[in-house]
Amino acid sequence: MSRLDGAVTGTAASGRRRALDTVTSLPAWAAVLLVWTGGRIVSTLWLALAYPLIGRAMPDNAIWGNEHGFTAFLTAWDGQYYEQISLHGYPDVLPVDALGNVAQNAWAFLPAFPFTIRMLTASTGLPFTVGAPLISVLAGLLATYLLHRLVRDRAGNAAAMWAVFFFTCGPLSFLLQVGYAESMFLALTFGALLALERRRYGLLTVLGVAAAFTRPGALAVPLVLGVIALVRWVRARRETGRVLDTFPLREQVQVVAAGVVMVAAGLAWPVIASHVTGTPNAYLETEMSWWVNFIGRVDFVPLSPWFLIAGRWLGVGGILIVVFLLVGFPIWLLRRSTKRLGSTTVLYSAAYALYIFAVSLPMASTPRLLMPLAPLFGSPELVAKPWMRWTFVTAALAGQPVLVAVLWLLGPP
Repeated sequence: MSRLDGAVTGTAASGRRRALDTVTSLPAWAAVLLVWTGGRIVSTLWLALAYPLIGRAMPDNAIWGNEHGFTAFLTAWDGQYYEQISLHGYPDVLPVDALGNVAQNAWAFLPAFPFTIRMLTASTGLPFTVGAPLISVLAGLLATYLLHRLVRDRAGNAAAMWAVFFFTCGPLSFLLQVGYAESMFLALTFGALLALERRRYGLLTVLGVAAAFTRPGALAVPLVLGVIALVRWVRARRETGRVLDTFPLREQVQVVAAGVVMVAAGLAWPVIASHVTGTPNAYLETEMSWWVNFIGRVDFVPLSPWFLIAGRWLGVGGILIVVFLLVGFPIWLLRRSTKRLGSTTVLYSAAYALYIFAVSLPMASTPRLLMPLAPLFGSPELVAKPWMRWTFVTAALAGQPVLVAVLWLLGPP
């Protein structure tokens, strides 16, 4: 390397360090806002570049109707179901296909997000295609700030800012500004985990119930609450023999009440769907209608979907990959570096991953279903060395246009 090359390299490295130092020296809210804003600019750029391809690349079912403007582009795919719910509510009768099987319909989508948009559009006159991305953007900003707080409290500011960067600028970050419920669910989930860490059980209950009516998977939160409470009770009894001294009865009652209410909320939607439509297993049958294009019509058996599709498409090798994930992910969660994120984050990651494995079929939507695991991006191990940091940064920035093209244009995500 010549002296000039070395000087240029040193100048570039110095510039990167100065940029990082500038961001980390800002107040937390300002640093988060700066990174989040940069992420939204980048995502808007990629979506805007993909938009002209809508007529040639997107399938006919991506956007219903004749309005194909940019805001309709941002509320494509599942956003159409949310619009239907926001404007008309849920169907009283489940649609069926030619063979009498339940077809894809709005009951697969929970009501908190579309009804929030309904309140916004009814009070302001904004159309759904504007209101939905607006709610997503604002909820995404709140989710980003709460993510920073969740990671910073345990692993420090630097780890929190890396988590914020990967969350707001990574391959899936464009979902934080389209007509999907992800942003709202993430904000509610991260807020609930923070409330759990601070033992604010009333707030935890409110956020947990709201999350349960926003996206599936909220049952992971009361599961974490139960595990933490049980460990705390056993530890207090073992160490002092006087549980009430460190775990007062009043707090135990609050924990039980919060857990029961959140579990009831998490189980309520299938009951509501069956009651309104008069069809047993209405919600389950609706969810299974999305599986048909991948594995045909099968009976639902918990803990089997990943093995089912892996075996169907990849044979024995696919089964071995699933087994490797089942062994490797818990081992990684138990590493000292990951545990620096705190027991709440680690337990939640395990509980939510278990939910995804138990009930979901791996498909194009799986990456976005994993977005609640974003606190794991704050693991110091992931950015311990410069080459690791810049590998992840490059993958994050380069991956977004790929996923915008593959998931949003060709989808469904």
